[in-house]
Amino acid sequence: MSNSSLKIHFAPLQGHTDSFYRNAHHAIFGGVDAYYTPFVRLEKGHKFRSRELRDIDPANNEVPVLIPQLIASEADELKEIAELFIKNGYDRADLNMGCPFPMLARRHKGSGLLAHPSEVEALLKAMSEIPELKFSVKMRLGWDTPEEALKLVGMLNDAPLEHIGLHARLGKQQYKGETDKESFEAFYEACKLPLFYNGDLLTPEDI
Repeated sequence: MSNSSLKIHFAPLQGHTDSFYRNAHHAIFGGVDAYYTPFVRLEKGHKFRSRELRDIDPANNEVPVLIPQLIASEADELKEIAELFIKNGYDRADLNMGCPFPMLARRHKGSGLLAHPSEVEALLKAMSEIPELKFSVKMRLGWDTPEEALKLVGMLNDAPLEHIGLHARLGKQQYKGETDKESFEAFYEACKLPLFYNGDLLTPEDI
C-alpha cells in the first residue's frame, strides 16, 4: 500500500487505461489509493457508448477503489451521466476539465471548458444538486494561459468537491513540452481543496 501521507491516484488516459489495464496494474503493482475510468460521454440521442458502459460495469473491475469520470459542457448532460453512475452503484464521480483533444475542446469540453467560467459555474452548481455523488475535478492550467485556471479557483473552492487533480500543462500543449510547476504552485497557493499533482511523474525521484 502507498504511504498514508502520500496519496497516489491513477489518472486515466482515454483509449489506454481501460478495465483490463487497471485490473492488471492493481494485480501486479498495487499501491494505488484510487483508479479513475476514462471519461464517459453522452452521445447524440442521449446514448452511451457500449465500450464505456462495459468499462464502468462493476462486474468488469477488480480494483479496490474506482472513480468513474465524465466529460460534459452543460448541466443537463452532467446530470444524465451522473444518473448512469448512480445506477451502477457508484457514490463518487470525477469531472474531466483536462482533456486536450481539439475536437472536444472546441465544444467547450475537457480543457476547452476552462476559458468559460460561467459554464464551469453551471456544472459546479449541478453537482450540488446530486447529493448521491461526491465529486472531484481533473483539470489543466487552462487551454490557452494559466490565468484561466487561476480565475476559477474561487468558485472551485466554494464548490462541493472532494479534491482537484491538476495536470501542470495547458490544453493546447497536448502532452508535449515542459510542465509548468510555477503556475501549479500559484494555483496550489490559492486552492483550499486537497490538490493532486499530475504530469510527467515517471520515476520515484519525480514524485
